[in-house]
Amino acid sequence: MLSNRPGIAALAAIACYVSPAAALDNGLAITPQMGWNTWSSFGCNLDSSVILDTAEKIVKYGFRDVGYEYIILDDCWSAGRNSSGYLQPNMTKFPDGISGLASKIHDLGMKIGIYSSAGTLTCARFEGSLGHEEKDAQVWAEWGVDYVKYDNCFNNGQEGTQQLSYDRYNAMSQALNKTGRPMLYSMCNWGVDGPWLFAPTIANSWRITGDLIDTFDRDDPQCPCVEKEGLDCKVPGFYCSLMNVVNKVVYYPSKAFPGAWNDMDLLQVGNGAMTDEEYKTHFSLWAALKSPMIMTKRPGQT
Repeated sequence: MLSNRPGIAALAAIACYVSPAAALDNGLAITPQMGWNTWSSFGCNLDSSVILDTAEKIVKYGFRDVGYEYIILDDCWSAGRNSSGYLQPNMTKFPDGISGLASKIHDLGMKIGIYSSAGTLTCARFEGSLGHEEKDAQVWAEWGVDYVKYDNCFNNGQEGTQQLSYDRYNAMSQALNKTGRPMLYSMCNWGVDGPWLFAPTIANSWRITGDLIDTFDRDDPQCPCVEKEGLDCKVPGFYCSLMNVVNKVVYYPSKAFPGAWNDMDLLQVGNGAMTDEEYKTHFSLWAALKSPMIMTKRPGQT
C-alpha cells in the first residue's frame, strides 16, 4: 500500500519552494512542460510521417488544448556531422529536414523538441554534442527547435562531482541562451551528482533518477538506491519502478519551482504493464510532485 512507503509522508513538503529568482532566466517552463516523446513508441524507427501523424492526433483528441504542446524527437534522428562540423538530419527519415518538420509542427500550434547527449555519442551511438555545444545550439535554433532533451551517455567520465556535471551541462545551457531563441532545456543526467542541487540555475528540468519502466513497485538490482539512499545516489541505474522513483523525489520537492522542475521521467500511462488504478496513481503523483508530463503512448494507439 502507498501509506506504508516511508517517502510518501514527505509529500507534505511540496508547498515549499526556492525563490524563482534562482531559475534559468529564459522565461520557459513556468509550469512543468507537457508533450509527447517518440522513444517508447518508435525507438529508432521515427520519421516525419509518424511524428506528424502523432501530432495531428494530439490535436484531434484535445491534448494540445490542455497543455501537451511539445513533440519531442528522441534519439536516432541524426545522420552525423557535415564537413563543417554541423549536425545534419537523416534525410531518408526527414526528407524536408528538421526545419521542414518544425514548420509543420508549428502550423499545428505545437512546438518541436530534439535530442542529444552531453557526451561524444548519444545513447544509440549517434553523434553527441560534447565539445560541439555552440554549433549544435546554433543549428537547432536555425531549424526552429523549441526544446532540447540532453542525455548523459558517453560522457568521457566527466561526472563524479557536482562541479564536473555542472560544467558539462552548463556549456549547452550557455550555448542555447547565446542563440537568442528560447529553447526549453531538459537535462537528462539520471540524477548523477544530485542535479537538483545545481541544475535550477542552468536548466528548466533535470532527471532525478535512472530510467523509469512500466512497473508499479518492485526491487531491481539494476536500479539501486531506494528510500533514504536516494538522497545521495551515485548509481541511478535503470529499470526503475514507479515507487522507486517516487521514494527518491519526495526528499527534495522544494527544489522544483516555476522555470525549474524535478523530472521523474516519461509517463508510462497506457503502455500496458500496470493496472488502470496504478496508472491513475502514476499520473496523479507526477502531477502532485510537479514533474514534467511527457506522454509516450500515442493517442488512439491500441
